[in-house]
This record gives sequence, structure tokens and C-alpha cells, in this order.
Amino acid sequence: MSKVVILGAVRTPIGAIGGGLASIQVRELATFAIRKAIEAAGIAPEDVQYTSMGWVMQDPRATNVAKIAAEFAGVPNTSPGTTFHENCASGGAAIHDLARRITLGEIDVGVAGGVESMSNVARYLFGSRLKGQLYGDMTLVDGLMGALTDPNVGEKGEIMGYMTERLVAKYGLTREEQDEVAYRSHRNAMAAWEGGFFADYVVPVEIPQRKGPPVLFARDEGPKALSLDDFRKQKPYFKPDGGTITGANSSSLNDGASALVLASEEAAARLGAKPLARILAWKNAGVPRELMGEGAFKVVPPLLARAGLATGDIDFFELNEAFAAVVAGAFKDVPGLQADRVNQWGSGISLGHPVGCTGARQVTDMVHQLRRRGGRKGLTSRCVGGGIGSGEIVELA
Repeated sequence: MSKVVILGAVRTPIGAIGGGLASIQVRELATFAIRKAIEAAGIAPEDVQYTSMGWVMQDPRATNVAKIAAEFAGVPNTSPGTTFHENCASGGAAIHDLARRITLGEIDVGVAGGVESMSNVARYLFGSRLKGQLYGDMTLVDGLMGALTDPNVGEKGEIMGYMTERLVAKYGLTREEQDEVAYRSHRNAMAAWEGGFFADYVVPVEIPQRKGPPVLFARDEGPKALSLDDFRKQKPYFKPDGGTITGANSSSLNDGASALVLASEEAAARLGAKPLARILAWKNAGVPRELMGEGAFKVVPPLLARAGLATGDIDFFELNEAFAAVVAGAFKDVPGLQADRVNQWGSGISLGHPVGCTGARQVTDMVHQLRRRGGRKGLTSRCVGGGIGSGEIVELA
């Protein structure tokens, strides 16, 4: 079976909801990321045989965005594409899919990635086709709030933050532990930006204006120079009476896209392209949906086992901070996990969590973190609404 290598990996800066990328639709964001990944890999669009993209909050404005966005990026219309919805693992699912296709010899070059514009999520009108509702007023339902809620937990569904308070109780996590995770996330992301670590692969996006030239959107909007006191003074948001999860120690809502060119080692040699890294393993694991946050760390042991590695063999980890409680729980559950090797360039709390993009964004950032900071192997993982853990291990080529 063919080994899978990464030839190019880029992402857009991550925009805050209603922020710098809010005027850009999903198809445009995906097209931009795909085009820039192909350029970074040094191959031609015609070399791309398949495109896989993650997108959670899908709507008819960009049906099967993987196929259509790739065509707008110059990929031939004879090259198929598939769009994945696996909640917060959608970008990771796209990478897993393409890696399987290459491993099995179905293709040998493709693009995988993820995209989300939480600023442009639709509001829905349910029930409008039913005979009993031919007349009268109807209520619009916020698709964004729906995506942040698991309708199958509790009697009427529960928003993810409230649900994660169960994780806090199970692992005995303190508010102080969570605030420390959140503080380190912003501190590390700011240090990475100030150190110029993101500069060579976070590609600026031109934002058209009604009048005058485009504005260049070039930096993540989330990371801030915050003190630990800034986190301590926040009030519990999801469970006001006795809760520990706040808006500040939770991930933000965001827009962004990321794309990677994957290939077999043989195809890379044929194309004269130099691999950045290899994908050693990928894995999904199931967890109880009411404890979905466990997924980010429960997937780690079987993922390591799949690669024949131990915790100490990994130089850097990124466990997505859907909530700081997830990372705080990981420190209690994964033997040998060290804070100075986790989320060293930030994660969902600071960089942001454009849900369909996050898995691809994590792998992209990890490849470049290893290259810039002298590491060899990196592990990326994330928790997933509905009760899944998803992750990958990459190694520098």
C-alpha cells in the first residue's frame, strides 16, 4: 500500500464571527484555500485527481463544495470531489478519506481540507411543506445555535457548553485549571504570531470593498494579549449556578478555510515535489455523546497504538480546545502528557474554531510547527458532537 505524504499545507487567517471574513461565502473561501495549497505544493491543478472537503453547516448555496470549489481553483471537471459532515471532525474526515484513497491506490494525488463560515449560517424555516401549516405565522430557527446543540442529549437537547460541565464533574476539573489552559492558549498563539511562525503559510485574503481597493485580511482575529486575571473575572456562562465554563475558556465562533495536497510517495517523486511530512496514522473513536469532550483525548491511546508509538514519541500535540475542560481532562487521562508540548501555537480558544475547517487547520498548523520548531512527530485530535474523537499523527518527511 502507498504511503501518504503532504506536499503543501496552507490556511486562511481565522476570522471572528461577523469579522474580517464575514463577507466571503464558503465556496469562495474553499476555492482560495485549494488554489493556494496547490501553488504551495508546486504542482499543477491538472494533477489533482480528487478533492475532499469538510463543511459542517452546509446549505444549497454551495452544494458539494469540494467538487465545485476545486473546479473554480482550476482543477479539471473530470476530477471528482466529496464534501464531509462529521461535525467538528469534518476537516479531519476529509483528510482521512483522501489518505485512504491514496493508501488503497484509488488515486495518487488529491486535495483535502475544510471550510466554515459561521458568519453566513442560514436560519431555517421547518415544517413549511406540511399541509397543516399552509397558513399562519412560522418561526425561523437559528442554524448556528442548532449546530452548537446536541438534540439527543437531555429531554430537549443541550448546548455543548452545558454538556461539557458533565466532563468537568467526571474528571474533577477546577475553574483554575480551565482558566490556565485558556490563558496559555492565547499566550502561545500570540507568541507564535509575534515570532513570525505563521507568516509563510497563513495566506492573506483580499476582501472586496464597496468603494476603493480590497482590504488585506492577514492575521487571526482571535489571539489576544490577556492576563490570567482576565479569565478569572469571567462568570460561568452555560451553568450560572455552580458552573465553571465561561465564554473565555470556551472556543470562539469563526470563519476560515484550510487545504492540504496529499500524494503517494511515488507520485511525489514523479511530480518532482518535495514532501513536507508523512501521515503516519489516523483514527476515530466513539465516546458517550453526553461526554463528547472526551473524544479529543480518548482517541489518543488507540491512535498512538495504530502508529506503534507512545506519548513520549510525540514532540507536539494539539488537542482542540472546544472547551478548556477538554484539555484539562486530557492531562488527567493521558499518561505522560506534558503542558509544554500541548497547544504550543494555541488552539480553538485563541486561534478559533471554524468547525468544518478545524481538523484540516490543525494538521496544517502541526506540519509547520514541526518544521519551524525542530520537532519530528506531531499528534492532532478533536472532540466531536454526537460522541466521537478524531485524530492524526504526522511526521516530518
